[in-house]
Amino acid sequence: MARWLVQLSGERLDLEKFLYGFPDGDIFAIEEGQDIFIVGSALEVLTEASLVLEEAIRAVDQFSGVISLDWPDLKKPTVSHVYRETDEGRRNAFIFVSGIIAPRGQVSIPSIGPSSNPSRPTKAQQMLSRAQSSQHLEIALTLWSDPVRSWPRLYRILEEIEQHISKHVDKAGLCSANERGRFTRTANTAEVSGADARHALSKFAPPSDPMSLEEATRFVGRIFSDVLR
Repeated sequence: MARWLVQLSGERLDLEKFLYGFPDGDIFAIEEGQDIFIVGSALEVLTEASLVLEEAIRAVDQFSGVISLDWPDLKKPTVSHVYRETDEGRRNAFIFVSGIIAPRGQVSIPSIGPSSNPSRPTKAQQMLSRAQSSQHLEIALTLWSDPVRSWPRLYRILEEIEQHISKHVDKAGLCSANERGRFTRTANTAEVSGADARHALSKFAPPSDPMSLEEATRFVGRIFSDVLR
């Protein structure tokens, strides 16, 4: 049966997280030979390779965001090729250069099928479904999927979470008031958070025990993970 396949590139350990976390659904990961692809019915409704690429990148961002909440060392894979497989099993490859899509001809890749299936739905699928049920959580997940997490980015993620739960995270029992206060005051104060502070020098008094950016990332990640569970 004809289908779209989007090949992923990255370290094997990272790619395997996609196989275990997202083994089925509208978009999911499969392994064929030594390669890992994104496939699924959500791609099959698309008629152009450029649209398939956009949808696959969106899925990779969301998958990576969910996986990195449990596995912070994840190095987000990249999309390397888009293929259109014919009914006969031949694959037409597309390259993307300066926004122009061009066919690369046909290639023959052996089909081995997906790896052994975990229980369904997986924890990653459940967390993604939870995120997709809320505009605020889905935006937060998109922001979190970017591995460059600055103070303003982390603060925005926290605000989206609080918009979803309609209260501050400490009031929801997700952390202590002191933890939230240390985070927000550090993020707001240029004296301690530096160039990425949300406000100018001398506008706010820094906390006596400011958070490091690494600690702040763990703090927001833990809260986000708890909300998605």
